[in-house]
Amino acid sequence: MKDLLISGVDDGYFPLSYKGGNGKAPLVVTLFERLKLKDINIGFITVDGNEATEVFERINWGVTTIFDGVTYAGFNYIIPKKNYIVFYGSKPNYQEVQRALQGHFNDERKEIILRVLHDLTRIETKWGSIYINTDLDIMDARNVIETYQVISKYPEPIRYAHVIGKAVGHWHSRC
Repeated sequence: MKDLLISGVDDGYFPLSYKGGNGKAPLVVTLFERLKLKDINIGFITVDGNEATEVFERINWGVTTIFDGVTYAGFNYIIPKKNYIVFYGSKPNYQEVQRALQGHFNDERKEIILRVLHDLTRIETKWGSIYINTDLDIMDARNVIETYQVISKYPEPIRYAHVIGKAVGHWHSRC
C-alpha cells in the first residue's frame, strides 16, 4: 500500500435557505498519496438535488475513495460504483433518515440511501467503532481507514475535504 492513491469526499456549508433546491453547495474531492495531500477538485451540487453522482464522476480520479456518508448537500446523494468505502463515524438513525426521506422525496433516492444505511458494517479501528459500506474486502477497507486515521477516527482524506468544503461553502454563500 506504499504508493496507493486514496481520495476523500465531503460537502460543505450551505445556508438553510438553500434547502429544497434553492442553492448550491460545494462537493470536495481530495487526493492523497500516503499521508500527503496531492490535489483537490471542487464541484457544486444542488442542495437536495440529485446530480451529486454525476458531479463526483466528473471531478474524481478513479481511485479508491472514502465517502463521508452517502448524502451530500441535504439529501443529494452519490451512488458509489467501485473501489469505495462509505464511512460513518457513528451509526446513523435509520428510522429518522427514512422518515425525513418519506416526508420530502418521492424518487429513487429513498431506496438508494436506505440500502446503503441498511448494509453498513461495524468495524473496530484504532480510534474506535466505525460503520462502513464497501465493495472492498473488509480487512482491506479497515487497513485503508486505519492508515489515514491520524488525529481522529475520521480518515484524513475526508477530514480535509470537510474542512475545505466548509470554508468554500461559507465563501460561496456570501458571493
